[in-house]
Amino acid sequence: MNACDQIPISFEASREAGRAASEACTAKALRSDPTFVQKAQEAILAHLRVVGQASGESLVDIAIASGARCQDARAFGAVFSGLARKNKIRTVGFCLRSKGHGTSGGRLWGLVR
Repeated sequence: MNACDQIPISFEASREAGRAASEACTAKALRSDPTFVQKAQEAILAHLRVVGQASGESLVDIAIASGARCQDARAFGAVFSGLARKNKIRTVGFCLRSKGHGTSGGRLWGLVR
């Protein structure tokens, strides 16, 4: 192999590890509060009905302020993916992250009309 050869990269293992961590965090949140996911989803949908679109990080903050609390914010990954799978919300754009020290990769979410 020389310096110009490319090594094939698979992101599947990383995605799987992230999914597993999100599920573990959600399971822990549900042990503390069996209504965590329901509270979070209701808060996110209610806020999006008012503002139209918002960053995932701001929606997490809204959900927490509305009573959907958990020890690890990764539990919200399952909340967002569940709403997206149910065709309730969708990604409408991207933004800088507020909690990621201004890094890229933040999502803007909106209701599916």
